[in-house]
Amino acid sequence: MIYLGINVSHGASAALMIDGEIVMAFQEERFNKIKNFIGYPKKSIEECIKFVNKNNLKIDKAGFSTINNIVFPFKYPIDNYLNVDDYLSYYLDDFFNKKLKIKKIKQKIKNKRKFKKIDQYLNYSKIKEKDYFSNCSIFRNLQKSFLEKQAKGLINEISFIDHHTCHAHYSAFAPNIKENKSAIITLDSEGDGINQTFWIFDKKKNSLEKINESSECDLARIYKFITLILKMKPMEHEYKVMGLAPYAKNEYLTSVYNNIFKDILKVKNCKVLHKNRPKDLFRYLYQKTREYRFDNIAGATQILVEKVSGELLTQIYKKYKIKSFSISGGVSMNIKMNKNLSMLPFLKKIYVAPTGTDESLALGACYYLNKKNKSNKPIKNIYLGQNISSLKITDTTIIKKLADQKKYIVRKKVSHEQIAKLLKMGEIIAVARGKEEFGARALGNRSIIANPSVDGVVQKINEQIKNRDFWMPFAITILSEKHKNYIFNNKSLDCEFMTIGFDTKLNNYQKIKNGTHPYDKTVRPQILKKKFNEKYYSLINEFYKISNIPALLNTSLNLHGLPISSTIDDILYTFKNSGLRFLYLDDRILIKKRLS
Repeated sequence: MIYLGINVSHGASAALMIDGEIVMAFQEERFNKIKNFIGYPKKSIEECIKFVNKNNLKIDKAGFSTINNIVFPFKYPIDNYLNVDDYLSYYLDDFFNKKLKIKKIKQKIKNKRKFKKIDQYLNYSKIKEKDYFSNCSIFRNLQKSFLEKQAKGLINEISFIDHHTCHAHYSAFAPNIKENKSAIITLDSEGDGINQTFWIFDKKKNSLEKINESSECDLARIYKFITLILKMKPMEHEYKVMGLAPYAKNEYLTSVYNNIFKDILKVKNCKVLHKNRPKDLFRYLYQKTREYRFDNIAGATQILVEKVSGELLTQIYKKYKIKSFSISGGVSMNIKMNKNLSMLPFLKKIYVAPTGTDESLALGACYYLNKKNKSNKPIKNIYLGQNISSLKITDTTIIKKLADQKKYIVRKKVSHEQIAKLLKMGEIIAVARGKEEFGARALGNRSIIANPSVDGVVQKINEQIKNRDFWMPFAITILSEKHKNYIFNNKSLDCEFMTIGFDTKLNNYQKIKNGTHPYDKTVRPQILKKKFNEKYYSLINEFYKISNIPALLNTSLNLHGLPISSTIDDILYTFKNSGLRFLYLDDRILIKKRLS
């Protein structure tokens, strides 16, 4: 059985499943280079169809991962066009006035399109203004007819699946859940009118039963609004607010929390509901936060998320006696919340599938379509995207792409041991091989790596390559067998995808400090098992042999504002236009000559 999952949303994506196994998944941003592209994933779908066609197969079912998408944010993709000032105007001046909103957004995007052309693929011109916020069936028909033209008879059936049902199926089947019964929690900004659900997954029966749902869980929306109020881009920079939160002092953030956030939401009957939530939530937060400092606002927002999510899990445990939980949806990307939840005394296991934001809905749709076959298989790894190993990488083609032979050296048959020696010396190295990672995290196939014990590497990466905010931490990849010498993981939680935060052990902290949060000394690790990525494991193991450090600093291979580098052209562009001196490409290393 072959299924195609499609996410037409923020983080547009497509995934292909064969006999219960996800075999490929693509994000549209990797093709069109528009980070967090919102819209129809045309090229991602093409890659899946190309594979099906090449192997003389046929797709049994294709599923779109949301039923009732309104057309307005797709015809006018504000997430891809609006800057911070535009967003502030959008929410403060005319958010509740649809006619004024349409008029202003149309004009704003019309002006911006002169400078930033985005191919939206679908023809929205025939959809009338009166249907922008209501007639979802017109948009469904538009998507379906476009897919039928793309597939050229290769798809037997096309359906639309509830948004949170896709999140829940992803949360249940993507991780390798070992317990017989688990609570499945979805938390996001909104999808099909809902923003929080609770399900019970029975592994023995292979059943997933929805217990309740809520349209009043504003955790993601509040985080989004605070991101904007702190002058960062909503739907993209929420992780920066999370990174800023630890700098707040308890005495101040408690005051902010009590005065602003404490009474907005409540947890009752195992779901998140409004308590004293103001109608105009953004204006309320905008005005109430004006007298407080940025770090304390961030800290109080994080406290809200941790308190509400903690109470939700506590109520579920008390009523249903469930000790195993799995979480997905945009809020699941909050690794500090996940850390806090993992420390609840009754909790035995917490699972957080990789990249729980909307791009994973395509995978959730596949799991849902396959549920009757009872053959859903967990994700072994997340290397599901475009493959550079299939290309013929030769010294000649590489140098031609770099255009200037005089600036570069290419060395062949470079071993992991040789790379480890460079890392021990404090060099920063880009690594690219095999299939790219799907989702937000680079996990060794499109990574920038460094020795986490060497002072100065963070500053160098920030200034010469990534242009990250100074307060933001990096992450580490650490060998699974050694991680408990460095990280407190008393419940032996799986964390292969950098989805949970942990406290570090002070006796070994200096060895990994540059891959931790500089203020609270927490870490967001990829705890790497050999079978997950043998080549990456081998490289780290060679580094461990000569440094006695079983970990490397790891960040994604990309330039600021661009998606993770995908193809060989993307990788070489990043290398050429950054301060990187070393690029490890399969068994070759490219070196920039030092200019005198």
